[in-house]
This record gives sequence, C-alpha cells and structure tokens, in this order.
Amino acid sequence: MAQSLVDFYEDSEIFVTGGSGVVGKALIEKLLRSCNVRRIYVLLRPRRELSAEQRLLKLRQATIFHVLRRQKPLELDKLVAVPGDVSLPSLGIAAAMVERMAQVSLVYHCAATVRFDEPLRVALQLNVGGTLEALRFAETLRQLRVFVHVSTFYSNPYLKRVEPRFYSSPMDWRLCLRMLDEIPDDGVLNALTRKLIVGFPNTYTFTKNLAESLVNDYRSRLPLVVYRPSIVLFAVDDPSPGFSPSLMGAMGLFALVGAGILKTVYLGKDTRLDITPQDVGIKTMLSYTKKGHEQYQRGPPRELPVYMSSSCTHVPHTFTQIAEQMDTLDLWKAAAFEKNLLVPGCHYTDNRWVYQFLVVTKQILPALLIDLLLRLFGQRPQLMGVVRKAYQTLEVMQPFMFNNYDSPGVTLKDEISKENEGTEFHFRAFNDPDINGLVIRASGQMLHSIRTHLLREDPRTLRRSQRILTVKSIVYQGLRLFLLYKLLRWLWLRFLGSHF
Repeated sequence: MAQSLVDFYEDSEIFVTGGSGVVGKALIEKLLRSCNVRRIYVLLRPRRELSAEQRLLKLRQATIFHVLRRQKPLELDKLVAVPGDVSLPSLGIAAAMVERMAQVSLVYHCAATVRFDEPLRVALQLNVGGTLEALRFAETLRQLRVFVHVSTFYSNPYLKRVEPRFYSSPMDWRLCLRMLDEIPDDGVLNALTRKLIVGFPNTYTFTKNLAESLVNDYRSRLPLVVYRPSIVLFAVDDPSPGFSPSLMGAMGLFALVGAGILKTVYLGKDTRLDITPQDVGIKTMLSYTKKGHEQYQRGPPRELPVYMSSSCTHVPHTFTQIAEQMDTLDLWKAAAFEKNLLVPGCHYTDNRWVYQFLVVTKQILPALLIDLLLRLFGQRPQLMGVVRKAYQTLEVMQPFMFNNYDSPGVTLKDEISKENEGTEFHFRAFNDPDINGLVIRASGQMLHSIRTHLLREDPRTLRRSQRILTVKSIVYQGLRLFLLYKLLRWLWLRFLGSHF
C-alpha cells in the first residue's frame, strides 16, 4: 500500500524560506493543520526594527491561520524563527541555529521577489543568488529527503506550450551573478536590462528561468524538485472557501474594482483565466514533494523532476467571460464593501485608445475630484495615488493579459487525485462536473473573503453596505440620465431648435 501524505510528513522537521509570502504562509498553514510535523523553521529577515522573533509573532497573527487558531492553536508553537537573509552567504544563518536544524529533512525554497518591474540587480540577487545560497545551505543537511524549488509557470515565456520538464536557459546564471560585481553602477545595469533579458517580458520571469538552470546544475548533488504554479489566487476550500491571502497583485485589483476605483482593464478578449487556486497549489506541491522523494529513492533521475500546476486544460473560460458573469450576477453588490467610494463595476477592452479614454474619464477625473474635496475638508488626498498604482500594476501585467500559454495542465492530475481521495489533501475541484459554476461560486466567496479578511470589515455590516450601494447605484443612474438629458437638450437647442 502506498504511503499517505500524512505518513510522509509525520514528525518531519521542515525549513521554509519566503515563509511570510503568499505561498509560504499557505504552505505552513496546511502543514500545521493537516500534517503532524515536528517543527517548521522559517527564515525571516529582521527589518523595520523588528527582530526575526518579533516577525514570527506577527506572522502567527496572519489571517490565513484563522481556522488553525480555532481548531489547533498549539500547532503554531511548532514554528521557529530563523534569523537570516537569502542575499547573504549561507543565508546568514548563525552556526548555533545551523546545528539546531540538523534534523531538517525537507526544504521549501519559496523566497523570491515577485515584482515584475524589479530592477535587474535586485531580482538577480534575490531570485538567483538567493537560490544558490539556499542550495548551498541544503548541502549541509545530512537528513535531507527533498529540496523543493518554487518557480513559476511563466519561467519560459518565449514558449507557447510548456511541458513539465527542464528547458535550457538562454543565459548562464554564473555569468549573470558575476556581472553584478563587474557592473557596480546601477544606472549602467538598468540601461542594459532590456538587451540582457531579450525574450522575457520582465526581470521576474528572466531570473526565475536562471534559477531553474541553477537548480538543474545541482541535480546530481541534492534531491531536487522544481514546482511551477501558474498565478496563485484565492482558495477553493482550504483554509476556508474563497480565502484570499493578500492584496498584492491581482487580488488588490479585485479589491479596487469592488471599491469602485478601478473601472477599466486592458486585456485580450481571448485570454484564458489560468490560475492555481491557493489550496490546490499547496496540495499539489505537497504531493509532488512525496513523488520526488520516491523518484530519488529509486535512484538519481536522469533529468530534473519538474511538476506544474495550470488550469488551462480544465478551465476553458476567458478572463473577460468570468468577469462579465461576475457583473451579470451582481457579485460585487452581494459582497458590498464598506469602503466603496463609487459603484463597483469594470469595463474590459482590448482597444488601447478606448482603455486610455476610460482611464481618464472614469478613474483619473473622479479621483482628482474626490482628492480635491478631501483637501477642502482638511483631509490628506490619497485616491489619485491608488489609481496611479493600479494603472502601473496593470501595465507590468500586460504580457500575461494578451498571451495564452498551453500546457498539459496539472502534472499527474489523475494519479494524485486518486491517491488523495477522501483525505484532507483531496482534489475534488479537478473533477467538478460544473467547472464554470465552481469558478463563479469561488469568485463570489473570494470577494466576501477580501471584505472580511483583507479589508477587515465586519460581516454584520454587509446588509447595511448593500443598502447603501443600492442608493449609490440609483443616484449614479439618475445622474447619468440627467447628464444625458442636458446633453440632448443642448444638442437640440444648438442644432435643431432654430428649424422649428
């Protein structure tokens, strides 16, 4: 009988880098809630006058642990702060802590900068240099069973179809790291960036590609697994339906639409919604860890084990189709935010000129007007800054909003689904007969989660917020009709009135 995931992780000591990020926190939460692990070491960089231990205390208060705190609060005591930094030699971990971590058998390298517009120097230092230091540290672990490198589905964006295998990098990672020392001037390096990353839309995908090449070079020295998830968004089931981990990236854009601030998005009409639900991504990663271990037990594999998670094969809907259904079903009103300034709703277009016109008329002008009113009432203007940030975020996301990438989908989908059927690691979402209904239902739950967990709005105020939003909608429609009437009346008087 095959070993279960629970048995595989039983009494394990695990080391996680990037534990304060979206994937890292979700991984820690699932391990503590569903696996009887012995200890989880979390690499935390002291910052903003907070020590690693203080950051761990803050991490334990994260909203993602809301179910764990209610069901198994003592599990959080298994977390151990490891002061360090991925940009430092050997991760900057003190010798005493290294000795304490001698029994670590599983390493999850989740640390990375995920900013698409990160300067090349920073992206190389963190995504490539940090991976190198994590691998060097892993070589000191005598009990190591698997080192999991969390990459991205978009690490080879110059390919239209991506398979779960390693692709040679167009550049040498050693040369790129050496270049950081040979070109100390950031201005020069920034000027060279576009030529260096040719074929890649940004420094994020470029450096994640290099990191995979680096991991591949270590495949004969360590038991390694590469995991490539697509865009990690809300959860389907775990830790709660629709749970949203952060306001960064796409989740922040959803929140801005719900607040009535983001009114238009520029994207391709045929661009598919390729996401990895947070809980599905974590459960597949845990399954692939076990698969990788079993593969290495049979002997060193000839090729680096690579696993992927992509919804392109079983969610055929485009982003525009899903968004329009959310509007049609009035999901924004159902989850009415207290913090909505204007009526929620968004127009999606693939015409650049239409997009720019709508940005000016439906975002910039209202933001300037509201900021002016705030100034008049002695308040600090802030809306224009939010609108500018949303615009910049959408601009750097453009390469992913006009391109579809094909793949076999979730690696070993049927196999891991069957193995984990009826357990806390189930993959029922894979086999849902109404995948469209599942996506729409999860989207609605996501909006409620944003309201409750990220905006921290009391669920008891939902009915009141819905009533207020109804009044705003009536006033907004009345204002539009009034302006239309004034426009038609002016046209009549200006061009037709003199003829009658």
